Amino acid sequence: MAKGNDGNYLQHSIEVAAASRLVAENSAALHVALAHGMAPFEPFERKLAERAPGLVRCRVKAALKLAAAPPRCDEPPIVTAYRKANTSEEHYPNSAELLRTLRVGERPCGLHGGISEICPEKHERLAAAWAGSSLRTARTSWRQQVRSGGVLACPERLQTPWLFSMDPTTYREDASSDDDNLHKHDIMLLAEALPRYVESGQPGMAALFVYNVRPEQQCQFWEFVDELAQRTGTGAHRHSLTHRGGNRNLAALLYSSIDVPEDFLQDAVEEIEDVALVNAIRESEREYSTWEAASEILGDSYGDSPST
Repeated sequence: MAKGNDGNYLQHSIEVAAASRLVAENSAALHVALAHGMAPFEPFERKLAERAPGLVRCRVKAALKLAAAPPRCDEPPIVTAYRKANTSEEHYPNSAELLRTLRVGERPCGLHGGISEICPEKHERLAAAWAGSSLRTARTSWRQQVRSGGVLACPERLQTPWLFSMDPTTYREDASSDDDNLHKHDIMLLAEALPRYVESGQPGMAALFVYNVRPEQQCQFWEFVDELAQRTGTGAHRHSLTHRGGNRNLAALLYSSIDVPEDFLQDAVEEIEDVALVNAIRESEREYSTWEAASEILGDSYGDSPST
């Protein structure tokens, strides 16, 4: 779901940066496996957008503001992708639509692979958006589709770079149902599916995003990532953004057959930082001014207590 906070920005800025890096390795095509499809476009969740001003939404709002302006040669890749996808708060794209905007020179980058989405209505829209393409869709859980023959499984004789991405709601160690969270026991599935991509020898990255993670669970997720990297023989980088209070949105990137600098995730996410900070400060100032004005009106309405 397009929540409308910086969790969307965290995921999509990293995915677009990763895909752009992989396309630079081989411009013919990119194989993608997207575990949580979302509809092609969705509006921001209105109630959340109203409840979450300021720093919770500063990056995504800053990026959308830049995307609405004329292109600049030094703009972050996510801003370019937002612009090409005609992104707005009422028309926010999923990962596949953002990756659809990738270009190699003047040509679109060829995408193939798969997307899973369990919601019937959203899957219907996904299937229509990619009908006739090399990107397959499946209306089932990602846990079924990473197995051999599924749309998220590595094809035999993969000949292009690959990007595997998943954005479950949050990370849980104490559950095992086939729901929208990532569970500790899911490492068994991922440690079986990802090595097939790694063994292809093609440059690739696997991105994992979890949101609103409580402090006591953050170390558990990083331990999950470290174990998965060890089992798959991949390198790993990590990054996080404040959500609310001590809770954070977390991003992990596993990579194989490609050099990924230590600061790759930080650069992908924080390129927008200066603009976001300025916008957040201005918004906070406007909110304070509005509150101050309202307080004065209320004071005038009720009158001041007479001095004695």
